[in-house]
Amino acid sequence: MKKNKMGKISFLICTYNSPKLIKRCLNSIIAQNYEGTKEIIIVDGGSDRETLEVLESFRKKFRNIVKIFNNKKRLPEGYGKGKWLGWKKCTGEVVFIVDQDNEFQGEENIHEMLKPFEKEEVFGVACRLMLKHEDNLTNQYVALVGTDPFMAYKSLDGLINLKKIGEDKGGYTLIEIKKENLMITGGNCFAYRKSYLDSVGGYVQDTENIAKLVEIGKNKVGVPKKAFTHHSAVAGFLDFIKKKKKWARAYSPAKGKFSYMPASKDEMRKLIISLFFTFAVFPNIYIAFKQTVKSGEKAWILHPVLSFITGFIYFFYTFLRIKIFPAN
Repeated sequence: MKKNKMGKISFLICTYNSPKLIKRCLNSIIAQNYEGTKEIIIVDGGSDRETLEVLESFRKKFRNIVKIFNNKKRLPEGYGKGKWLGWKKCTGEVVFIVDQDNEFQGEENIHEMLKPFEKEEVFGVACRLMLKHEDNLTNQYVALVGTDPFMAYKSLDGLINLKKIGEDKGGYTLIEIKKENLMITGGNCFAYRKSYLDSVGGYVQDTENIAKLVEIGKNKVGVPKKAFTHHSAVAGFLDFIKKKKKWARAYSPAKGKFSYMPASKDEMRKLIISLFFTFAVFPNIYIAFKQTVKSGEKAWILHPVLSFITGFIYFFYTFLRIKIFPAN
């Protein structure tokens, strides 16, 4: 496949108050070895002066590539918010949704992520998470299971690390997402075929996008074997808890086509198992021990603790808000 086969590609980044991370992210995109045309659409949620100066320096240096827009609602996900606004500005055939705390690893990363798009059936491509041992232990754990340990059984990040899924296509794995077993993916560091997502209204929210695409029969996702992103998701244990509470407040209860509730007997079984493992704790202690021995990654010791905390936060912000204190 020629590196410019996809023609123009877009990178969509929502930013807010993280000058070092944004600089790291943008440098990793600029460094990509891509012979076609690329654009970088930045949607800022009201950052501080230092962050804005970083963004402006990139805009001036790469005037024909970098464009900056304002997000008055600040949050990235949802109708009328950051990624929704940025999507409307993107003009590439493929759009890479890249959260500001990501750094592409190597100069061929984008080339690897474009390979699955050779198949017309592929609507999107997910980038693998890179574990770096110099990170704090919590961030290492996130690299193993994704940012949502409670929903790891349903999350693409968790599934590709915990078990073999999909069909081996040589340079990548092809995964079919079923309507009755929707996966959590589509954000963080994910590439969409723009025409397909445009056909269902464009970008709204990561899991909502997936549900809409699967509903119209666009249900194939590629996961390249040699494409990695380093995700500086959390600064530590307390930051993990803080961010879980923030996102639970902002996006719960979910409304739309995607639902975290089971849509089949198989999903119900998996949810019950996840609830038992999470709140009984001991089953997850066994999993943590087994995975630590198998992989040699000591970050697995956090699995029972972070799974329990995440499950508790979800319970507090969903059950209590919906059942006990419903919105008027």
